[in-house]
Amino acid sequence: MTLTQLEYILAVGDTGSFSQAAVQCHVTQPTLSMQIQKLEDELNVILFDRTKQPVRPTQVGELVLQQARIVVQSSQHLREIVAENKGAISGTLRIGIIPTLAPYLLPLFLNKFMNKFPDVHLVIDEMETQLLVEKIRNNSLDIGIAVTPIDDINIASKVLFYEPFTAYFSPHHPLLQKKHVDESDLSLNEMLLLSEGHCFREQSLGLCKSRKNENATTNFSFEGGSLETLKKLVDQGDGFTLLPLLATDDVRDKKRLKPFTAPIPTREVSLLHGPHFQRKALLKALIDTIIAALPKDVPLQKSKQQFKVDNPLGHRS
Repeated sequence: MTLTQLEYILAVGDTGSFSQAAVQCHVTQPTLSMQIQKLEDELNVILFDRTKQPVRPTQVGELVLQQARIVVQSSQHLREIVAENKGAISGTLRIGIIPTLAPYLLPLFLNKFMNKFPDVHLVIDEMETQLLVEKIRNNSLDIGIAVTPIDDINIASKVLFYEPFTAYFSPHHPLLQKKHVDESDLSLNEMLLLSEGHCFREQSLGLCKSRKNENATTNFSFEGGSLETLKKLVDQGDGFTLLPLLATDDVRDKKRLKPFTAPIPTREVSLLHGPHFQRKALLKALIDTIIAALPKDVPLQKSKQQFKVDNPLGHRS
């Protein structure tokens, strides 16, 4: 059994095709097929159902692929750990980040990090929390940036910052007369929400609970995939939406942003990784770069004037 054979089966598993896997691995298809056949003979199993298109792993093949991914990544990490011990920060880092953070947080630190550490290759995927956690568990991701707490003993977390919520109202909404808003002011049937699967949706619903305003003027409801869509619909409508602090930076009419009365609803944003992640120098470099790039009004610690909003994968505190 060789690392090369494991890399070949991972390529087939990822592409669903022996020919595409060969191209990805820069070898001929007969060479790739022969090496996979040798591995199957050694293990005395069939790893792939070759009668289907795309090619799919067998039941035992799925288990072998999971372990192969760990072995291949661990071999890569060995080289990276040795390099870091010599003072070099390099290698590939696969990061997952949730959609309500990606467009606002990434532009703050990404170029700074790449300029400072040009030998690090970042692979960044935007995804919802549940998928992000799953990919950290199965070693498809090295790092996640998401809202915590995460109720999983196999996921380690380091708090980056605390992000207060703000209410964003349509131009003629009656609550614009108030300097601050309270949770009890907000009507559920006036609020524009993200679609299911976003943790920020569940947090917003948790704040408004089940209160409905029978006198609400809005005559439509909408669930979108991005905060930017919600902001534009609020600009044209009669309702409101909730925004995390970083998503308010490009709002033109700041008067339509209303802070909450204390205690202020706040989400805890953390960097996540699995239990076997050993590249401590790279981890510290990423954390330090993110924190240094944050606007000054983003709290790094939770104050008595804040409370953490329910996270669907965690608990309120």
